Amino acid sequence: MTKRRSIGRVLVAAALVLGCGFPGCARSTSVWRTRGGPPRVVVTIPALDNFVRNVGREHVGIVCLCTTQGPHHYQYNAPDAILLRQADLFFAIGLSLDDKFADVIQKESRNPHLQYIKLGERLPKNMLCAYQGEHEHGKDEEHEHGEYDPHVWLGIPQAIALVEIIRDELKKVDANNEADYDKNAAEYIKKLQALHSYGKEQLKDKKNRKIIAFHESLGYFAKSFDVEIVGIVEEIPGAEAESVHVRNLVAACKEKDVRVIAVEPQYPAETSAEVLRNAANDKGKTIAFVVIDPLETVEAKDLVDDG
Repeated sequence: MTKRRSIGRVLVAAALVLGCGFPGCARSTSVWRTRGGPPRVVVTIPALDNFVRNVGREHVGIVCLCTTQGPHHYQYNAPDAILLRQADLFFAIGLSLDDKFADVIQKESRNPHLQYIKLGERLPKNMLCAYQGEHEHGKDEEHEHGEYDPHVWLGIPQAIALVEIIRDELKKVDANNEADYDKNAAEYIKKLQALHSYGKEQLKDKKNRKIIAFHESLGYFAKSFDVEIVGIVEEIPGAEAESVHVRNLVAACKEKDVRVIAVEPQYPAETSAEVLRNAANDKGKTIAFVVIDPLETVEAKDLVDDG
């Protein structure tokens, strides 16, 4: 256990012992007072916030933990655990994406009635994508991953399945509004299906669908829209690619005629991705940057319905 995580545990435990004497208690109460519910729902990432808002609508109160900090770097704190003490549902992805902070604050909340659901781990195995290729396990303890790619919300079939699980869990804690949850989920699933059809239509005439992804987040997206990921820039999110890795990607770009590098707004492109693009550009061929947001962060003010 790292020193930073040990200190975090001490702070959480101290806050719970002090109870409402700790400043976080006031934050918890005021947040729920303005967010609605019950049911009161906490989610780890913005995509889940969006799913819950569209299924729950006016019936639920929602708080998203990851706004400016994504799940790869999120630092939990005492007010998070206190917030969960008054919640009914806690939705995470699991699959090694957000477990390290979500498990701790769920435990330290000491809420015996809280339903903690790792949605990604509820999906059948045939809907999960295994990680491909060689990975540097152990190089960075904070970013070790499991067997399966956890970015399940970026695949349309997987997103639909997540919405259905959320619907069913809301019905369990709020049976009085079952009919609304069924209706809202059905409407939202139709929107996801329409988005799937739209994306496929936009790409139908594209012969070259090869891309370099910025980090290992686009597997489900690529499968949904028949895109081929040739390689990734950052093997560890937020860590610069080593020169030998960049050289290998340059060779792959030239060999497979890659024309697109997907960059993410959460990370600066003027680093490894820029070096890669400049080195891989050939005379008469330009590699373009295309922004694809994996929706791991979002400004709190932008958490709205139908986002």
